[in-house]
Amino acid sequence: MNSQLNAPGRPAPGRRQAAESRADQAADPTQVSFRPGEFYFRLGGRQAFLLGRNPTGWEVQQFAPLLQWAGGAGERMVRLHLTAGMVPSSPAGEVDEQWAGSWERVFDMAAENGLCVLPVFAVWADWNDGSQGEHWHYWHRNPYNAAQGGPGRAPAELFEASECQELFLKWLAKLVTRWQARGNIMAWEVFSELDLVTGSSEARAVEFVERTAAVVRNADARHRPITVSLSGLHDWPRLWQSNAVDLVQVHPYSADLDQAVISSVRRHLERYGKPVLIGECGLSAAPPDPDSLTMAARASVGIRHAIWASAVSGAMNGRMLWWEDGYDQYHQLDLRTRYRDSCMPVARFLEGVEFEGFRPLEATISPGLKGAAIGNERCVLGWFRDASCTPPEWAVRPVRGANVSIETAGKAQGWRVEFHETTLGHPLSAAAVSAREGKVTVALPPFEGSIAIKMRAEER
Repeated sequence: MNSQLNAPGRPAPGRRQAAESRADQAADPTQVSFRPGEFYFRLGGRQAFLLGRNPTGWEVQQFAPLLQWAGGAGERMVRLHLTAGMVPSSPAGEVDEQWAGSWERVFDMAAENGLCVLPVFAVWADWNDGSQGEHWHYWHRNPYNAAQGGPGRAPAELFEASECQELFLKWLAKLVTRWQARGNIMAWEVFSELDLVTGSSEARAVEFVERTAAVVRNADARHRPITVSLSGLHDWPRLWQSNAVDLVQVHPYSADLDQAVISSVRRHLERYGKPVLIGECGLSAAPPDPDSLTMAARASVGIRHAIWASAVSGAMNGRMLWWEDGYDQYHQLDLRTRYRDSCMPVARFLEGVEFEGFRPLEATISPGLKGAAIGNERCVLGWFRDASCTPPEWAVRPVRGANVSIETAGKAQGWRVEFHETTLGHPLSAAAVSAREGKVTVALPPFEGSIAIKMRAEER
């Protein structure tokens, strides 16, 4: 993995500016920043792994409990789809003042709960006409559609040099300019799941993203990072390699979600050498129904595994569930309450860990286990689970006699390892171990289901 992120077009801060930025962050831990060359956001001036979610609602007050739960559970970010739930009603290119004001109230509530926000300006379903049988398609009500008084005859005109694109960029510039002074905005996501737009292609998408990135960077004096996303059905290398994209994004959905998270994140880190953001995820992308894995009686075990896996995957963030964190409301369900505190054990485990220089580490695991490890020369984090804990039962059984061998990034010979149970994140026991030939072999104590480890190099 390339340890340096090149981000042409974004001026590097001078020494004085960087020092002032660090001082500001130290004074206000809710201030978020990102430095080119790093793979994690900074909170309070320190690189940190951010837990978060995808809340939604069609009224501002619906966000209040979701944001309170997120902040109380140790989460530090929320990804907000600005044209879902609370939908603008202004003509193409114009800002709906009531709509923008509502979102500003949500941004303020997020800040009050210690949360950074990732605004998502456009969503694929608004630019899909359903011609390929898609379940969600709202082009018929999009204000950019000629049938609604807009300039567009087809969704793909957004990706072309057209009046449709020109008006969209005008709207985008107005909003970024309006919001760029807000300290808890962490990044800008200009479009969610580009590949699902009717008539989209990689070449068209790259050209569109490069134009939108230029508009955003011109409007944002703080030069926040820019991201976009794909559905996970396609991989568009030219998009991720473009200098317009600062953060690569993944959307893993799988019955084996923890393994999908680890493999997807590490594959993108390896291929593109840029930070990887988990935008959304779940056990299934399909709408939740009584027979879906999302609604399975023991689905919470699979979700718990996925949240722990995200913390050791190499991603910048974790959790980011879709149906469980707000979109269940549109199906008259209440998964929100069920998962309100699901990331608290991981947040407890990660408390005080600075992620500077963290990278995926090679780990040799006993047969019958799955998991991963990340770290630097001073600290290593690992999470491992019983491989037989599979959907839809996710049976949890005792595991004994297992061990893992993890590469060490530095020259430290002595390490202290803490073992943590994963339902609450509490420590179980500790032991001293030694490195040999660049690896530390750890005998795991008996555990049920899964176990987490935290290793720190001992001072000489």
